[in-house]
Amino acid sequence: MDVFRDLSDVVRQQEGVLTVGTFDGVHLGHKFILQEIARRAEAKGAPATLVTFWPHPKLVLHADEHLGVLSTIEEKIELLQGFDLDRLVILEFTRAFAETSSRDFVLNILYGKIGFSEIVIGHDHAFGKNREGDISTLEALGREMGFAVDDLPALKVEGEVVSSTRIRNWLREGRIKDANKLLGYNYFLTGRVVQGDGRGRQLKFPTANIEPISEHKLVPAQGVYAVYVDCDGERWPGMMNIGVRPTFGAKRPVIEVHIINFDKSIYGELIRIEFVDRIRNEIQFASADELVEQLNSDLEASRSILSLT
Repeated sequence: MDVFRDLSDVVRQQEGVLTVGTFDGVHLGHKFILQEIARRAEAKGAPATLVTFWPHPKLVLHADEHLGVLSTIEEKIELLQGFDLDRLVILEFTRAFAETSSRDFVLNILYGKIGFSEIVIGHDHAFGKNREGDISTLEALGREMGFAVDDLPALKVEGEVVSSTRIRNWLREGRIKDANKLLGYNYFLTGRVVQGDGRGRQLKFPTANIEPISEHKLVPAQGVYAVYVDCDGERWPGMMNIGVRPTFGAKRPVIEVHIINFDKSIYGELIRIEFVDRIRNEIQFASADELVEQLNSDLEASRSILSLT
């Protein structure tokens, strides 16, 4: 897959199948679209192209809403490597770009500079200034310019339409297993291990304090989770807490993970956390001893969830 971050580097293709969208999280609904354009492109002997955006448009147009993205652009590229795409074109989304009309976007950028003979979009896709463009816009332009247009139906999993918005909402509610079903993989975040106050080690549950590498990455609801940790070139089981540690009167939110059977210094290193399931809410305990008792129970729950003996 060739990745283009500058439109001037793209060589226009007369033939090919193209799709466009934010594709935040590259979930099962996106997978459905990407597999379909790859299939159609292969049948034509032409390239399959995805055109996407960074930053996420809502980060630019609605920064006050604190969106919380499912994937950074680097994570999105990594996730897309698993598909039979020939070209990934990343367009920088700015307020000026947002003023582009739907017609200009399709004719001058998608068709004029990137090129395609067929465009396929998801069931609810909208584009252009104020999201004015939709499938009817594409169909009219297709008749004018001679390219094929198709929109795919919504993908449902267990009766739920797969969407990035639904996944974000479920992660914020702590519904990790439900969110993972729609993603098709365990939700993850990457962070750097930073110095903590050593409280976990005093309790015989040493933890690595994590600072996410992107301020825009969505952090799931507060609580205790069973997780996997990609660290030191290996995948380790773990137990994570997201919250303020109310038992000790703390107020600043922290993300900390206890890596099971791991005892190495990893300060300053980047690690990836995969969320498997949520065990419980964060609770304030009357004493440190009560907390330790609960942590032992949480550890057993984590081991059970992660199928450890």
